[in-house]
Amino acid sequence: MFKAIIFDLDDTLIDFRERKKVLIKSSVDAMIKAGLKENADSLREEFNKFYWDTGIEDQNIFEKFLLKKYGNVDYKVLAHAIIAYRRANALLLKPYPNVIDVLGKLRKSGIKLAILSDAPKLSAYTRLVELGMDDLFDVIVTFDDVKEIKPSIKGFKMVVDRLDVKKEECLMVGDNPDRDVIGAKKFGMKICLAKYERDFDADVDYVINDVKELLKIALE
Repeated sequence: MFKAIIFDLDDTLIDFRERKKVLIKSSVDAMIKAGLKENADSLREEFNKFYWDTGIEDQNIFEKFLLKKYGNVDYKVLAHAIIAYRRANALLLKPYPNVIDVLGKLRKSGIKLAILSDAPKLSAYTRLVELGMDDLFDVIVTFDDVKEIKPSIKGFKMVVDRLDVKKEECLMVGDNPDRDVIGAKKFGMKICLAKYERDFDADVDYVINDVKELLKIALE
């Protein structure tokens, strides 16, 4: 049995990427409705690229996009984009199926739980608090703590030190082969790929398509 399980957050515990696609559509549609004279499909495509290239956690992403595209900011348009984003986000933010139940069972078994996320601290905590998951973890480590993103081993070492366990006693659960998998392997930690039926693979110790499968790995 593992003494600790370390989770990536977005697209591992929380359905992140699909949610972002809907948020982008809602925000762009709101900007057009507010007065932008643009083709909806073209503007969505342009903003989508800017969004992922510039930084999905950037709190000023809409303002930066409008300034780059038009050289100025129409604050009516900006406000509509922000409000549409917030409204859609409140409806769409959710954990993957069985996540809260599984985390509760793991904690009850005595396994320590941690988050290692490349998201900024406030963004990570906001999502966890909104979903009522913030008290389920013994340690939460974010980009603001590490100042480096995975696959840097710095964050992995920080989590293990704060949990006060050995790396050999830990399991890393993540969805990103280039960050979570490579980082855990570099650090010498067992890794479980949260595949969830998505079309990618990696050389890992375990693969799950539903987080409830983690109970068998961790407890048996």
